[in-house]
Amino acid sequence: MQLKKLLENVKILDTNADLDEDVQNIKINSNEVEAGDLFCCMRGVNDDGNNYLSSISVPFVALTEKRPVQDVKFVLVEDVRYAYATVCSNKFLNPAKDMKFISVVGTNGKTSTSHYINSILSFAGIKTGLIGTEGHYILGEKVGESLTTPDPYEMNELLFKMRAKGVEVVISEVSAHAIYLEKLAGIISDFALLTNISQDHLDYFKDFDNYCGVKMSYFDKRYTRHAVINVDDESGRILLKRLEESGLPATTYGLYNPADCFAVNVNESIDGVSFVGNFNDEIIEAKCGLFGEFNVYNLLAAMTIAHLLGVDGEQIRHAVRKIKGVKGRFSLLRNDKGTIIIDFAHTPDGLKNLLSTARTLTKSRLITVFGCGGERDRSKRKLMGQVASRYSDVIVLTSDNPRGEDPAEIIKDIECGVTIKDVKCLTDRVDAIRYALGEMEEGDTLVIAGKGNENYFEIKGKKIPYSDFDAVARYGQIR
Repeated sequence: MQLKKLLENVKILDTNADLDEDVQNIKINSNEVEAGDLFCCMRGVNDDGNNYLSSISVPFVALTEKRPVQDVKFVLVEDVRYAYATVCSNKFLNPAKDMKFISVVGTNGKTSTSHYINSILSFAGIKTGLIGTEGHYILGEKVGESLTTPDPYEMNELLFKMRAKGVEVVISEVSAHAIYLEKLAGIISDFALLTNISQDHLDYFKDFDNYCGVKMSYFDKRYTRHAVINVDDESGRILLKRLEESGLPATTYGLYNPADCFAVNVNESIDGVSFVGNFNDEIIEAKCGLFGEFNVYNLLAAMTIAHLLGVDGEQIRHAVRKIKGVKGRFSLLRNDKGTIIIDFAHTPDGLKNLLSTARTLTKSRLITVFGCGGERDRSKRKLMGQVASRYSDVIVLTSDNPRGEDPAEIIKDIECGVTIKDVKCLTDRVDAIRYALGEMEEGDTLVIAGKGNENYFEIKGKKIPYSDFDAVARYGQIR
């Protein structure tokens, strides 16, 4: 493709390159650059692509925010990340423009809500693509997995394949990192959904206000045409006021505050949840085998999106009855002693939602196994210890992706928030799960939190195969 075609909608400050020349490919790793490539020089946390211009021996064009001092063909731009994402969209012929695009933003609930939207739309006969933490799907077939929100080249290549397969609606989880790093530049969502905002990733964003601000910044006419907001979330209410001033259309949902779409007669039982939903005055009954108030919110959000897309209310009702939980999100297993729940919860708010729901299903004691990730937000460790203490009878602290940290030191940080006496510390996660299973008595519930369906441990730069499901299957005597 010609360079000038790749650079459409990119603001160019200066260039010495021939815009009519053909570009072979787009690269962000200097070691992979070949003759005729466009090398996008991006600054990361630990490195800067501009530092490698002199080390590349083949002819190439640099897309950069810094004017090269070497004799290099360059295109100077204000924001190289925004430009890189736009260039990738142009390379794949702006595939998102030919499909409806649904963005799901929030701290908790992104994955489940995305899957519920996908389930309802698919049941209604709409051809869907799904992008997120648990993998990427085209028409229900898994085609790969990577980051929650893929980098721009992979994202647009994936969208190009979806369009070629006839996909009509794309549902994509959108992480705070993706927003901050402009990964979705050039893609305008038809609907952007905010589930909630609570503490997470403060190792990267430094404080909650900054993290929250990044999430909210996505709800702008540059990125979306219509917002869908949970008004029971404090940040959601703040965002709604901003949108009223900016003029961006918004639809609200919730349980406890006035909303366009809301639920009444909510009932939770051992069989799941049910409620009556009002969607801009259309009444839709909902019943399915999911658990917890957090899933009522996830379902309500998914039903709101489906309703806005014009799906018939009766189809939505039938689709919800068939929805199944995402593996690793409140996954229930049973043995002769009681119930075992495996879940991805890894934030204070996520753990609270998980344990408060598990408590309602528990006949006797609630045993909780969890840890915290290394080289991430340390301030949430004590908070998670406090949350676990509020709902648990027994706590088993263990390892969870320690990365370069000492697991024992991470556990000590969590212990600072633990206020109950019955606590056991075992750095080996398999040993911790085996111990907790051995402690189970008649009527107990065992919650294993933090990893969900993850199939690895991240230790000192290496991913080592591991699964909570495998550990439970080995020692849990599952029925």
